[in-house]
Amino acid sequence: MKKGELLDKMLVMATNAHHGQFDRGGKPYILHCLKVMHNLKSDDEELQCIALGHDIIEDTKTTYVELREAGFTDRIIEGIRRMTKQPGQTYDEYKEQIFRSKDAMLVKMADLQHNSDIRRLKGVTQKDIDRMAKYHRFYLEIRSKLQEVENESVR
Repeated sequence: MKKGELLDKMLVMATNAHHGQFDRGGKPYILHCLKVMHNLKSDDEELQCIALGHDIIEDTKTTYVELREAGFTDRIIEGIRRMTKQPGQTYDEYKEQIFRSKDAMLVKMADLQHNSDIRRLKGVTQKDIDRMAKYHRFYLEIRSKLQEVENESVR
């Protein structure tokens, strides 16, 4: 497969899957996925695909089988799987799922960064402020875990 083909395929799939969905600020939801990818500041095509598709299972009718049939790699599918909150899963269980994958931690940090952008909201409530604080704590936890991973690889 040529460079860029996976990213092109994920861009089309995610755009079609999120068609008709809008964020809290009333903007097309796919713009959030694109911003998460941008926030990664990475040229790693598989990581970019994980970012673009990070909500595709949780928030659309797309299945893992469809991702596999479309030709996405094990790494991309596993990254999306790690990013997908399971029904009945607690927040702490979800966080542990993220912590077990460097790709998921990198994408989740980019996701939390965009989700914490207060400019995306039409009005800010106390609930929004509380959610932002929760996101910030999770971001700091991930950053700490990534530093541990980096320190381990240096030894």
